[in-house]
Amino acid sequence: MHNDRVTARLRPGPAAALLVSVAFVLAACSGSGSSSPQTEPGSSGSKGSSPTSSHGQSSAPTTPAGSSLPVPQGTTVTAQGTSLKLGQAATVAWQPDQKTVGVIKMAVTRQQQVPVSTFRDFRLDRATRRSTPYFVHVTVKNLGPSDLSHVPVPLYLLDQQHTLLQASTFQAQFPACPSRPLPAKFKRGSHTTVCLVYFVPKHGKLVSMSFRPSEDYDAITWHGAVQKPRHGKG
Repeated sequence: MHNDRVTARLRPGPAAALLVSVAFVLAACSGSGSSSPQTEPGSSGSKGSSPTSSHGQSSAPTTPAGSSLPVPQGTTVTAQGTSLKLGQAATVAWQPDQKTVGVIKMAVTRQQQVPVSTFRDFRLDRATRRSTPYFVHVTVKNLGPSDLSHVPVPLYLLDQQHTLLQASTFQAQFPACPSRPLPAKFKRGSHTTVCLVYFVPKHGKLVSMSFRPSEDYDAITWHGAVQKPRHGKG
């Protein structure tokens, strides 16, 4: 099943940013399909502090039909263009860099709209104050032989303007939703739950979550209900 919204022409959004400790990154398709324009403002003044098992026997990797990347024998990769509901898992393979092939089982489990006041400890610029923040919860299990320590998963938020938005990162700790890459020592058999923060410009809305490691990849998407802030909060 294909998602026409994902294959539509993507447009870069405005360069809104969390000024102090949060890097707000917009990801639009580039000619190479391997990089995205980024806005990373300087930092100062945040109240937060600055951050700084394997399966049994190994098996020979195989290259499944429709994929150019080797995956462990017996692993079935989810077809590109698949549309999933929240909680449904996809098995995906991609190259975080030229020497690494990541093979993971992942699922978007929860989507939360949160008030901008959630970030009261950060100094926000005007454009960011007009954005809509979301917390997105994802489960990830490493199925491949590569150590994916500190590797970001290419999961993007697709808004109603057909813009792909990359998760924000923090220069200070944000316990409510750390929004960080995969943890250290994330080897085969390791599993974790991550929470990612996204800001949609101009009070925009989350349409779907999209696994899309390159421009020519037909995205795997997750759709489902978004939990709204309680009445009177934010």
